[in-house]
Amino acid sequence: MARQAGALGDLRAVYDAVVVGTGYGGGAAACRLARAGMKVAVLERGREFEPGDFPDSATEATRELQVQLGSRRFGKAAGLFDFRASDDVVALVGCGVGGTSLINANVSLVPDDSVFDDDRWPTPLRRPGGDFELRTAYDRARAMLRPAPYPEARLDHRLPKLEALRRAAGDPAAVDLLPINVTFDSVTHPTGVEQPPCTGCGDCVTGCNVGAKNTTDRTYIADAVAH
Repeated sequence: MARQAGALGDLRAVYDAVVVGTGYGGGAAACRLARAGMKVAVLERGREFEPGDFPDSATEATRELQVQLGSRRFGKAAGLFDFRASDDVVALVGCGVGGTSLINANVSLVPDDSVFDDDRWPTPLRRPGGDFELRTAYDRARAMLRPAPYPEARLDHRLPKLEALRRAAGDPAAVDLLPINVTFDSVTHPTGVEQPPCTGCGDCVTGCNVGAKNTTDRTYIADAVAH
């Protein structure tokens, strides 16, 4: 995939929309706005990663670490792994074109309907009766991120942890394989990005050096650029 990030000198004086961030929120917004024909600027504090750019050892990962403890900051200013801790919340955030999608576990689950029964959710998001059709939004996300369970044909020799979980459960059928945003065959994504199949290396949360992970830079952002 050709690099998509531009230099500051490429910025125009006026845009129809400016999107801050390139993760799931910013990436999807940039994609939909660009598809609507708007001129969009997407701002991202982190750099662009290609397969092969991600850290491949503990030493390399340490060099990509930035830490914020209250008002104190340590490490690389634009490090991939942005660790933040306060008195109330601890979070690990991805810093790069693709946001946290670069370093998450790819799991893509639709919330149970009961989740939105809570009165604290905005009325348009609550079911039933809201005027915002979440199911349509889920379908659009699936079409872009293309989640799928790990193929059963790969399991016996590739995922010993899963086999251990199945033994612990006492019933293999009690352990579900969740849909993950990973490509398991050589494909060309609808955005035009060519992707090789997952090799089962297990490096999803340190950055996919294979290019099989359906991160937002290879899906939503690539689609925004194409439009």
